[in-house]
Order: sequence, then C-alpha cells, then structure tokens
Amino acid sequence: MSNKSPFFMFGLVCFFGLLTSLIIYFAETRHIELLNYVLTTTAHALPLENQLAGVNWLFVIAPSLIFTLLGILLGIFAHRLNRNHRQALALANKDFEIDPMTGLLSRYKVQQLLTERLVVCQQESKWLATFVLDLDHFKTINEAFGHEVGDKLLAKVGQRLTSVFPDQAVLGYFGGDAFLVALEAQRDQPISHLESLSKDVIQQVSQTYFIDGLTLNIGCSIGVAWYPDFGTDAMTLIKNADLAVYEAKRSGRGTYYFYDGEMGRRFARNVRIETRLRRAIENEQLEMHFQPKVDLVTQQCVGLEALLRWSDEELGSVSPAEFVPIAEQSGIILPLGEWVFEQTFRHILEWQKQGLKVPPIAVNCSAAQLKRADFLPNLLTLLERYQVNPKSLEIEVTESILIEDAVGCAELLRKMSQLGFSLAIDDFGTGYSSLSYLKDLPFHSIKIDQVFIRDIIEDQSHAALTNAIISLSHKLGLKVIAEGITNEDQLNLLCQFGCDVGQGYLFSKAFGASSMGSDPMILALNESNDA
Repeated sequence: MSNKSPFFMFGLVCFFGLLTSLIIYFAETRHIELLNYVLTTTAHALPLENQLAGVNWLFVIAPSLIFTLLGILLGIFAHRLNRNHRQALALANKDFEIDPMTGLLSRYKVQQLLTERLVVCQQESKWLATFVLDLDHFKTINEAFGHEVGDKLLAKVGQRLTSVFPDQAVLGYFGGDAFLVALEAQRDQPISHLESLSKDVIQQVSQTYFIDGLTLNIGCSIGVAWYPDFGTDAMTLIKNADLAVYEAKRSGRGTYYFYDGEMGRRFARNVRIETRLRRAIENEQLEMHFQPKVDLVTQQCVGLEALLRWSDEELGSVSPAEFVPIAEQSGIILPLGEWVFEQTFRHILEWQKQGLKVPPIAVNCSAAQLKRADFLPNLLTLLERYQVNPKSLEIEVTESILIEDAVGCAELLRKMSQLGFSLAIDDFGTGYSSLSYLKDLPFHSIKIDQVFIRDIIEDQSHAALTNAIISLSHKLGLKVIAEGITNEDQLNLLCQFGCDVGQGYLFSKAFGASSMGSDPMILALNESNDA
C-alpha cells in the first residue's frame, strides 16, 4: 500500500459525490422542464403550479457533502491502515533478515550476503571460506531441560561466535543447532589460518555455559568449504561445508573437517548404495552365504557364520564392510537384520529336510537391532514359525553396544542365554574392550578380530595380545574363535596359544545355501555323525 492511497481514496469518494450531485441536478432541471411543458399544453395542470418552485439545491448539494465527509473518514482510515501496514512490513523484514532468537543474520540473509561476497571475491581474486558449525548433542540439552533453555543456549553460542570470528565475517543462524559463517581471505593466506581459527571456535564454544541456574557444556563440530576450489555459488559451498561437518561428526565430533573432492564422490556413492540397497531388500536380490568354523584340534566343522552378500546390476559386487555401515546410519539395518534371520531359518529348514546335520549358525546383530524392544519377541516368533531350536543359533554382538546401553543390553543377553541362545562378542579387541562384561555377562565365546590374526606372525605385539586374550578367556570359561586364518603358520601359532576354533580361507570360503550339501567340511561332518 503506497503513501498516495489515502488521497486516492478521498478523491475517488469525492468524485462519486460530485457525480451524484450532477445527476440529481440534471434530474431536477429535467423535471422542471417537464412540468412547464405540461402547464403550457394542458388546461387541467393547475394543481402542478405549486411544484414549480425551482431546483432544490439542498437536495442537489447534500450527496456531495455526505460523500466528501465519507471520503475524509475513509482517507483517515486508509492513512492509518497504510501506516500500520508499513510498520508490520518493516518488522517482518527485520525478522526475515535478523533471527530474533540469536540476534544473528537469518538463513535467508546470510545466503544473500554470501552470494554478494562471492561476486566481490570473483572480481578481486579472493578466496572465501564457508563454515558450517553444528552443536554436538544439542538434542540432549533440549530433551533434558526444555526448548526454552535450548534457545537461550543457542543465543549464548551466537554471542561467542561473534566474539571469536573477525568483524568482517558474515555470521548467521542456519536453523536447528547449526550456524553459518562466510569469511573472505587472500589467495596467498595459508590454510593453516583456517585450521587455527576452527580450533579456536571449537575451544570457545565448548566452554561452560550458565543458564537459568544450570551449568551446561556442549561441543561443536565444523565443516569448511572454500571458493573457488569447492564451489562457485552459495548453495554449492553450503552443501559441501555441510558434508564436511558430517565427516567431522563421524570422526568423533568436537573437531573440524575440510571438504575435498573425494568426499563428494564418496557421499554420492553412499547415496546410490542406500537407494539400491532398499530396492535389493524389496526385490530379494541379496544372498546368504555361510562360512564354516573349525575346531582347531579335531579339524571338524563345529559351526557356521551367516554372511550377507550383495551383487548389484549397477554397482557390481558391494562389500558388507561398505554397505552395512550405510545400512546402520540410514536405518535400513532393521529390515535387513530381520531378512537375514528369516533367510537363515528358511535355509536351516531346507537343509534339515534334505537330511543334513546343521551345526550351530552364528548371526551378527547390530546395536540398532538389539536396542529395539521388540527384537527378542520377533526373533522368538520366527524361531517358532520355522521350528528352529534356539540352541542351534549363536548371536554375535559387538563391543560398542555394551558401552552404549550396558544395562539394557545386559538384561537382554541374560534373557537370551536363559532361552538357550549361545552368545559371542564379535571383533574383540578393536572396540572398548572391558573385562567387566566378560566376567558379568553370560557370553559363551569371543571372536578375535582378523586385524590381529592377519599380522600375528610378523607383529610380535599382535601375537602377544592374541595370546593374552586366549589365556584370559579360558580362565573365564570362554571359548575363543580366531577369524581370518589364511595360512598354516597362523594356524600353528594359534594352536600353540590354545585357541579353540578357527575361521578363514585356510579351511573354507563362504558358500551359498545351495552348496551346503556338497561342501567338503559339511560332508565330513555328516559322515562322522553317520559313523
């Protein structure tokens, strides 16, 4: 609404008032002319003489006066409405450009300024670093103390960022628990300057906060991408800096990461893997393979490990080491884990119908699966459906779940042990190895990770650690499984250490379900039972 609107409205109303008066005036004069004509041509028009009193000017002028008054009132109303509209618009523009919670630039405004700065950098041949700062575990603060405390914490973080970044930096609130900063730099300025600045920011943000009588601590992860190497427009730079902060969080949080071209290619591949993996589960394009576990004394097969294999028509053969972490991060691991259990039970049922003796099968469970309240009920339902005995199943868990949810995990493992499941710690020695859960939890065996076995001959420290793990496990009544055995030297040394069970290419590669009846180790197992 423009400043001229009240005057236009006043003029328009007055125009209609004047127009109405003119119409009435012409109507009155026409009426008088008609009466005169009647009087002069008719002898019986004497009663009409009294109506020839002339034009009623009050009747003519009244509409103009009324419309003029109405125009004045409407003009005043329009003026006030225009003023209020402009005030509201100015306030909205301010909120649109300035975030009211933190007092920093809004997401829209900082992106706009970033675009403008890029034009300047292009003209002056400068670099421009784009920082995305993400608070670590901010959700925990919101859940524990409420969003009001969380909002105040964000405002405090904004103040600290303002104090630590140079005055010429463009600093804004990006939404959620993220902040965006753009900082120009000369091309000859070393990258170490940005590294030093990132460290200072993390240190300042990580200092203690005092809010509403509470003492709060929070960390910060930073991703950095700079113009022109990794983006020539605002959206690309922000996207790449966001990828870098994701890498920083994946690396343990409380650190910084600089975007590089390989990161973008890796992220694009991860997205393709996630998309294709979802389709593979829906279309049952995954396969179960099984690798024998061998008693190192008798050289007989004493178990199998269920392994997932995936060959995609676009991606080719994808290693579990690559797609399983992506499945865990994206949540696909839950339907994938259920699929693995059901396929394993189907194969057990098929093999039993063929008259084959099936040794216990080990299935690896992720932390996400074990945290589900319905994990055990669903597993028991599948066992009942396929008539599989829990004693024929071994559940492998990694050490990380024992750290993340020790109490809940301990309760679940005790229930499973009581039901007859065999329990094993997978990849022992590579995580947060703790002796307490070896003593307190009902594990039956541990698997030494293949990184120790691979170099056990060449690396004396690996040999010493492996020997110690085996000795300690035996004293605690646990069996030891060594995975990744590929040669006789490794086997002989493990036998000297007293290792119980081995697994690896030296004995057998993993085979498909259809090859179960023809595998030499399985055939030998069934022949020994028949004898």
